[in-house]
Amino acid sequence: MRLVDIMNQLPSLHGFTHMTKVNKGYSPDDKYLITVGETRYFVRLSDLVHHEKRQKEFTLLQDLAKQGVHTHKAIDYTVLREANLSAMVVSFLEGSPADETIHQLSDSEQYQLGLAAGKQLSAIHRVNPPQNMNWEASQRKKFFTYFKAYQQDSYHLPQETKLVSFIDAHLPLLKHRPITLLHDDFHLGHIICKDQTFNGIIDFNGFDVGDPYHDFYNLALFSRRHSIPFCIGQINGYFPSAPDETFWQLYALYAAMTVFSTIVWTRQYDPPSFDDALERIQLILQDHDHFSWTKPIWYTDDYPLPNNANIF
Repeated sequence: MRLVDIMNQLPSLHGFTHMTKVNKGYSPDDKYLITVGETRYFVRLSDLVHHEKRQKEFTLLQDLAKQGVHTHKAIDYTVLREANLSAMVVSFLEGSPADETIHQLSDSEQYQLGLAAGKQLSAIHRVNPPQNMNWEASQRKKFFTYFKAYQQDSYHLPQETKLVSFIDAHLPLLKHRPITLLHDDFHLGHIICKDQTFNGIIDFNGFDVGDPYHDFYNLALFSRRHSIPFCIGQINGYFPSAPDETFWQLYALYAAMTVFSTIVWTRQYDPPSFDDALERIQLILQDHDHFSWTKPIWYTDDYPLPNNANIF
C-alpha cells in the first residue's frame, strides 16, 4: 500500500497538503509530520507486532492529559491490516528539543525549564501504572545480564571493582520500592522548548513501570552534560522539599548501573558513538568520585529561584 493511501485512510488527515519523514531517534517505527490546513500532526506507523504496546501508549496519552501533563494530544489510533500497520495520530508540539536550544538560554531560564520538567515528571508518576511488577527481581536480572555481557567484552573500565562493590552494597535498596508509570527516557532531548520556555514532553513510546526514582538516571547520563541549572531545577521541581538520602542512594545506584548498560548497548548498537558514551560515563564517575559518595558534586539545594519565575 502506498504511503499516501495509508495517510488518506486516517480520518484526521483527510486533505493533508504536506508530509515530511522524521528520521530522529532509534525507534523502528516510521514517523511523519503531516500538515492539514494550518494544523500539523505527528504520525507514527508501527508494525502490527507492536499493536498492543502502541494501543496502550495511545490510551496513556489520554490519561496523561487528564493528569495535566503537557504532551501530544491523542487524536486517532487506526489498525490498517492490509498494510500490517497501526497508525497513531497525535498533535504536534511546536518548538525544538531542549538539548538543541538550552545553550541559548540564561542559567535562570535553564533552571526554570528544569523546574517545569520536574513538576511534569511528578505528574507523570501520578498516573496509574498499567500493571504491577517485581522491581527488585527485574532490575537485578537486567543488571546482571548487562554485566555478564560487559565482562565478555574487550573494553573494561579502570576501577571497575569499586563501581561493582558500590552496586552490590546498594542493590538491597531495590526492595519494596513504589511502582509508578515511568517515561523511561526522560531527558532534554525529549523535552520541547518554545520561546525559551517549557512546552511539553514527547516520546512516551518506551514507557514502562517501576521505581519513580529510576526516571532520574538520564540526569546523570545525558542532561547533566548540557546544563547543571536544568538538572538542579528538575530535582527541585519534582520534590516539594530537599530530597532525602534514600533518593540520593537510589539516584547513585541507577547511575552506576547505567554505566555498564551504556557500554554494552553502545558497543553493540552504536559503535561510532562509543567515545561520546565514554565521555558521559567519565562525567558520572567524576561527579561521584567513582561512587565514593551518592550526591553528585554539582547539586545544591539552595540554588536561587528568580523572583519573577513563571513555570507555566
